[in-house]
Amino acid sequence: MKLTPLAKAFVAMVILGVLGYTGYHYYGDQIKEWSKGSKGGGGGQGDGSGGGKGTGGAITKDDFGKLGKAGDPDRDKGVSGVTSANIGAGKLGRTLVVGINTWAGHTPGIVANGGLDTGAASSIYKSKYGLDVKFVLLEDPQTKLTAFIKGDIDIMWDTVDSWAREASTLAEQNIPAKAIIQQDWSRGGDGIAAIKSINSIEDLKGKTIATTRYTPSHWLLLYLLSQSGLTPEDKRDIEKKLVFTAEAPLAAAAFKAKKVDAAVTWEPDLSGAVKAREDDAHVLVSTAAATNVIADCLVARQDVIDKAPTTLRDFVHGWFDGIDLIAKDPSGTWAVTAKALKLGPDDISGMLSGLKLTPFADNALFFGLTGAGEHAQFRTLFDTAFVVWRKQGVISKAVDAKDYVDTRFVAALADQYQNQKVVEPFRFDPKEAKDPKARAIVNKSLSIYFTPGSDEIMNGSYFTLDSLGDTMIAFGNTFLRIEGNTDAKGSAKLNKSLSQKRADSVRKYLVTHFSIPDTRFQTIGQGADNPVAPNDTEAGRQQNRRTDIKVVLNAQ
Repeated sequence: MKLTPLAKAFVAMVILGVLGYTGYHYYGDQIKEWSKGSKGGGGGQGDGSGGGKGTGGAITKDDFGKLGKAGDPDRDKGVSGVTSANIGAGKLGRTLVVGINTWAGHTPGIVANGGLDTGAASSIYKSKYGLDVKFVLLEDPQTKLTAFIKGDIDIMWDTVDSWAREASTLAEQNIPAKAIIQQDWSRGGDGIAAIKSINSIEDLKGKTIATTRYTPSHWLLLYLLSQSGLTPEDKRDIEKKLVFTAEAPLAAAAFKAKKVDAAVTWEPDLSGAVKAREDDAHVLVSTAAATNVIADCLVARQDVIDKAPTTLRDFVHGWFDGIDLIAKDPSGTWAVTAKALKLGPDDISGMLSGLKLTPFADNALFFGLTGAGEHAQFRTLFDTAFVVWRKQGVISKAVDAKDYVDTRFVAALADQYQNQKVVEPFRFDPKEAKDPKARAIVNKSLSIYFTPGSDEIMNGSYFTLDSLGDTMIAFGNTFLRIEGNTDAKGSAKLNKSLSQKRADSVRKYLVTHFSIPDTRFQTIGQGADNPVAPNDTEAGRQQNRRTDIKVVLNAQ
């Protein structure tokens, strides 16, 4: 039977109706979330509202997969092979204005300038480089970005994760800018204050957590959740129930007032939140463990880059001079920064203990001047943050890390810092890794497949192991405890021996492929001693054949 045009139209409408209903019924939430994503824009302040529902889908471990690709530096070798860049010529001819906030990571620049304002007799910027530099305090991120857009400041403070978001905002307005120097790594300055019954990221399940939307605190929490052993449903539930505050100190205040079980914030509010509830609170995890997740940088306007490259090179050089001064005279330089920021020297000392200032060698590694290319730490952080924030629905304009960084001002100083080394304070005592009381902040079970009866890892498991290596690099100050488990079939003695060999094979793979020090591992062959299911069914035995992974804090 041949259908008439009207009948065909009717059938098509019925089919579309069925498809539409099916799509809405099964994927309605995702469709609604994706439709909101087209509204993305700048911003960046918390809105004080509850509910952490993103607008582009749940964040997964894969979204953060690039972070571990940067690799761990070989600290036995100095930085070499960096080609000195030709930046051209051009000076600003006026005062260089730099927007900062009340954060000790700005100490090198403040010290090099002898304070916030121009004209200090102790200013290295003036005496050595002939530069007039003025630092302006702009605490609110949106106020800072507005001043940058208007041209009231030439350089602004940022974290790389926030810079990815703000770069998208600037791109929408056709305002070019680039990161020119890494200031520091957060090494304890950001973290989660939690009640003491919460001992791992997995324990956050079902708990109320306060943070500030689209800030480094929010970024850190999303990263930690992605690395955990929580199920995708658990992670989504946590994100949906997040309590967002307008400012980071308010997240800490909510924890102090016992309105939430945990708060993600930064210093000094992190320590203050724990101290206010010292009998039942602790720092669950901080960037003292997750060492390569939050990096501070300075961003310059493109018109300043084009007009005054010599000024920016000398500004960067003076910043490195400031780091040298801090090493030579800690108390004296703390006093300079304390006066400028209207804080006490102890406050500055405390803040500095929660970060790592980054001289030339660290910058060279960070920006890929040593040959890392697309796997340079800046690029992996920036591009990962873009993916995360886009899925959260806060941005829509696509940006790529390579277009928002200018490494020439660091590279131009290569001849001045030949063979400078990346220095890290981490020390790994194998005895600490074996301490049964050592707290595991991440716990998960992985399916790692081995050739039957041997410790040979099968090819299908390499992707899983690579993601584990990525985690180890991002958690640069932790141990990895690898526990091999078997079912109860066969000889107990042989099972324990085989599980130990398999745990050792995982360790060897990570040491070989990720250059992670062997001292950062503990391997345990449990055999069948730690079942998670009955061994009298095949399904139970399959659950028991597993590898348990625990990321353990390094107590120093």
